[in-house]
Amino acid sequence: MARGYRAILELEGTESAKQTADRLFHEWAHKKYPLRGSAVRVECDEEGIYRFGELTSQKGETADIVATKLTETSEDKHYARQLLEFVERRRSGEQWTTRLFAMHATKESQYRDVLWVEVTPPRDSEWDAKPPRLVRALVTEGNVHDHGMPLSDSLQTISDEQQVEELIGWIREDRRRASVVVAAPLTDGSGQGALEAESRWKAILGSLTRDSLGCASYFLLTPDAYRHFRERIGEECVMPKGSLRTYLPGFRPDDPTDRFRHRVLTAATLLRGYDETRKKFRPELSAIIARTPCEYLWEKGLDKELRRAQALLDKKRLTVPTFHPLRESARTVELLDEKVRREVGASLSTDARETPEAAGKSGSAYRATCPDTHPPSAESAPDVNVPSAGLSKPREQAEHLTWYQPLQRLIRRFLPFFSPRTPADLTSGVMALSSGLDAMNRTYEELSSERDKLSGELQAAKELLDGAAGDSEEIRTLKQDNENLDRELSESLEERDSLARRNQYLEWKVKNPGATDAERDFVEEQLDERPTSMSELFDRMTRGSFETVTKYVVLSDPNGMVEDILTLDALVSSRYAAEFWNYILVLRDYMRAREAGDFAAGNVHDYLANPPEGYRRCSAARHKSNESETVKGNEKMRRERTRPVPREVDPRGEIEMWAHFAPTHCDQNAPRMHYYADTKTTGKVYIGYIGRHLTNTKTN
Repeated sequence: MARGYRAILELEGTESAKQTADRLFHEWAHKKYPLRGSAVRVECDEEGIYRFGELTSQKGETADIVATKLTETSEDKHYARQLLEFVERRRSGEQWTTRLFAMHATKESQYRDVLWVEVTPPRDSEWDAKPPRLVRALVTEGNVHDHGMPLSDSLQTISDEQQVEELIGWIREDRRRASVVVAAPLTDGSGQGALEAESRWKAILGSLTRDSLGCASYFLLTPDAYRHFRERIGEECVMPKGSLRTYLPGFRPDDPTDRFRHRVLTAATLLRGYDETRKKFRPELSAIIARTPCEYLWEKGLDKELRRAQALLDKKRLTVPTFHPLRESARTVELLDEKVRREVGASLSTDARETPEAAGKSGSAYRATCPDTHPPSAESAPDVNVPSAGLSKPREQAEHLTWYQPLQRLIRRFLPFFSPRTPADLTSGVMALSSGLDAMNRTYEELSSERDKLSGELQAAKELLDGAAGDSEEIRTLKQDNENLDRELSESLEERDSLARRNQYLEWKVKNPGATDAERDFVEEQLDERPTSMSELFDRMTRGSFETVTKYVVLSDPNGMVEDILTLDALVSSRYAAEFWNYILVLRDYMRAREAGDFAAGNVHDYLANPPEGYRRCSAARHKSNESETVKGNEKMRRERTRPVPREVDPRGEIEMWAHFAPTHCDQNAPRMHYYADTKTTGKVYIGYIGRHLTNTKTN
């Protein structure tokens, strides 16, 4: 399911949040759906639901447009809230919803003027929502911040100690909702060409801000500022030269496990995402960097005050009127009159069949019921009056005309061609009027019944909305509980690793009672240091710094795998990096054991079931040596698991990788690591895929 977009933007300036929202929303809507040749535009001046029908966008796409405006003011006038919503239902069935909330508060609030924007993509969309143009327009205007931290559409340079202190203050701000992305310089600032290199570095980094606009602010440290930043932020929380670090909200430097949340993209990873031809980063890398801050705001961005404002506005949706700005208002009355006329015609036809002599005398009744007759229109028919007995004077006749004309117009509403010439015509007209009034009464009763039904549905909808608000709060609580459990799990993993290292040390002491610590194999201990992110794991496997691992285990297609691997960094927990690194070490020791003759035969699953002494292991429950016959027999699923290998391993240059590791058995959709162990030719394990669960019969 695609992820939505949310940004929370605090405003400074003379214009209130509601005024800014109104202006931005309408400017954006007018540009997106210009109504050429029409005096009516997409306007929402009053509270209500505006159904515009099908409109054509500037790009030529047609969609059914529904706009909504809701407002709410507290009884003490200290809070004013507003929602402007724009729903686009396209002919393909996709629905995109853009919601612009505004709130102005005068007291007892952490906000003064604030906007928050939400974009919800179609449920089955392949693409995550990106910042809408109205956010870009607002951020470009300036004066937008997140609890003091400026939100900009460009990379901001930090060049002196005062700016460094300000930056660290923003990173440590507890109320912050946007992420802080900090780039380290390429050089130490000395030597020829350093200034030019830093200038190019800044220009290249500038292309990364687009996809996370409103969700993150980007900063570049100069070499001098980097040195001061390194001292102030601490070695555990800094990043190497030429790399980026994303500081999520809720920065806790005193928590040893918190550093795993704040992802580092190293220079090697950035280099792989750089397009040398176009002299800028590939869009995929920009999307990967943007994913973490955007996902955080989408899932956890709203605090209690903003959620309350949102709930109050959503409740008003059920009580506001509906408008059809591009439809003639008289159309509804015309449809009702047409329905009544049909009923009158049917009634007169019945009367004519029952009293044929009346039908013969009544020209009006005949004309009303005979489809082959084409009488003159009501407007052109002469008003022939039937003179009453005793009314022979012109003045009296004029008075009669004055009295009769309103009645004639009323009858023509039900009998359009009513133009009486005889008393029988008058009788038919009165019958039509009576039938028309009866039909209107029946229609009124039907509408009254429908109103009562809708009123009941409205009440039920209100109750559901109240229940949904409670469910939303419960979901938020469950997410918080899940985050706490995730943190506890990270702490448990840290403790487990520490105990494992201690156990290895004691085992070594038992085997080597007379040896000193200087004789220990510290290379093996270095391998037990778990990576803090998937990007760090990727670097370990590609930069050549862990040769004792890559001698036995390699990534079969690093360039093709990088995006899937880095995508996992967007997940809340960093434990996946530690678990996958552990599986890589297990595969490495499996090949080492075979090479040394300590494990003579069998596959990885056999090795895990009966591991030799002194080699790494993991639970066999985390490993699957094969896929189901359903997966293997499905062409699409088989192709997903067919990954590149050297031709000396398979002449095709690719091979099906059925065996895989899973970091948990509790989640069918958890990430997977697929591999092929070549024990016959190269003596290496080729990892072909690390990423989200590939398609099978159980994935969502």
